[in-house]
Amino acid sequence: MVEEALYGRRRTGKCISAEQASKLHGPEYFGCYANVLHIVSRKCSGRKGCEVSVPDSDLEQTMPCLEGLKMFLEVRYSCVAGMI
Repeated sequence: MVEEALYGRRRTGKCISAEQASKLHGPEYFGCYANVLHIVSRKCSGRKGCEVSVPDSDLEQTMPCLEGLKMFLEVRYSCVAGMI
């Protein structure tokens, strides 16, 4: 069960250091993301396994950040017992 799915660039990390980030100003660089729960849930909820490649054409359509900026998919999910 997918509980949360966010696509974008929410913070600095391995790819961009805090020093590099300080030179970039504005929400189009950091803190930019889209709630993509409906997309990831449609692809993954109710399945035994799931893969969502990044980039993904459905996720790219949300355009949460500047074009060309590397974005990430963060997903929170839980496994629930089901019946076949």
